[in-house]
Amino acid sequence: MDIFRAYDIRGIYGEDIIDEVALRLGKSLGTFLKGKGDVCVGFDTRSSSPILFDNFVAGLTSIGCNVISLGMIPNPIAYFYAWKNKIFGCHITASHNPATWNGFKIFKPNGVSFIEENKAIKNIFNSKKFITNGKGEIREEKGIIKEYSDFLKSRFGKLKGKIVVDFLGGAGIKSLEILKELGLDVIPLHEKPDASLYGFHRLESWGDLLNTAMDSVRKEKADFGVAFDADADRSIFMNSAGEYMDPSVMHGIFTKNILKSKKGRIIATFDSATELEKLSKDNGGKLIWSRIGHNFIEQKILDENALFAGEQSSHYYFNEFYPFSDGILTTLKLCKILNETKRNFDELIKEIKFHPVVKLYIEAKTDEKKIEVVEKLRKRFPNSIDIADGFKFKLNKIEWIIIRGSQTLPEVNLCIEAKNKDRLKELIQKYSEIIKKEL
Repeated sequence: MDIFRAYDIRGIYGEDIIDEVALRLGKSLGTFLKGKGDVCVGFDTRSSSPILFDNFVAGLTSIGCNVISLGMIPNPIAYFYAWKNKIFGCHITASHNPATWNGFKIFKPNGVSFIEENKAIKNIFNSKKFITNGKGEIREEKGIIKEYSDFLKSRFGKLKGKIVVDFLGGAGIKSLEILKELGLDVIPLHEKPDASLYGFHRLESWGDLLNTAMDSVRKEKADFGVAFDADADRSIFMNSAGEYMDPSVMHGIFTKNILKSKKGRIIATFDSATELEKLSKDNGGKLIWSRIGHNFIEQKILDENALFAGEQSSHYYFNEFYPFSDGILTTLKLCKILNETKRNFDELIKEIKFHPVVKLYIEAKTDEKKIEVVEKLRKRFPNSIDIADGFKFKLNKIEWIIIRGSQTLPEVNLCIEAKNKDRLKELIQKYSEIIKKEL
């Protein structure tokens, strides 16, 4: 398995990602940075994360870079530290992947993840041509949570709201006190760090995973519910009835609110609802379609000077703050909208009348098989649009199909927009069978 992927570096711990790999990656990044400057490093709650941290940091310091240790921390707070202090950083996590996986998200001083830079890191990693610029030092940073909290308080002030937050045993638990300090009545779930992430996997498979949160929202009569993935850069929302909210609908809610006060560009990924384009235009904005993936979106939002971006994978980006996605910030932003408009969540949802969109993942067993199947199917649909890691084709003015290789797991990703729920079921069955037959 190639651990160098389009978004980051990741694989199964003990097989693809081993201690020696972490050490070499640290040396590779250090060499890329010419053994100079500070690099902040944090990690999630996986049992392998502290081990990988020690080896990665040993590699970095052996080249000459100084390391600022952030400890166990949500991904967006690590990005925030690097962005605020204008230094490079790394968060050790495999995000929403199973707990047996782990990896490295490396980011730049402007808050954007490595893209082309990962290719340079890969070349250094494979060549083992490391430089040295002396021995670097390690410094522990203990004030970052307060620094991040103070930043949010300065921007949001006090908020009101009763919300259910499912931390799923991940690093997002570090935000519990922050949410409370900003005035929210928080009902926490799975708020203790858990190395196995309570066995949960992939927030998109929301059924069984979010049942506890959904029940809690109804029982507690909360304004809404939200669940964070292992590194807390994604936020999955539930309405007051405990129903899962389509990320395209959330995108629409945020877009309408943002464009009320300022007109500009909005970004959406190819797998999002088509109607986002009309909604943006009707509210004085311009929608720009983008390749799927958090690092591509981060760069796009800076290149286009966009106001906001969203993905069907529940990453949301508010450029009035910074260019990276942050599940904690997104939760506060929704609370702020509800407070300012003096409306409840369900009222905002009813205004967004989109056709249904679904995102499914079909097991391919290996990355090689995944790529082979996507390329075979691409030839069967010659009029499709290339979207880098897959293709998209329209069935009519409303409906479309995307078939692409997952960039995080050995799976084929099937995305569909349909005119209604019955038609969606029909298309899911048809195209799932086409993919499974090739597999």
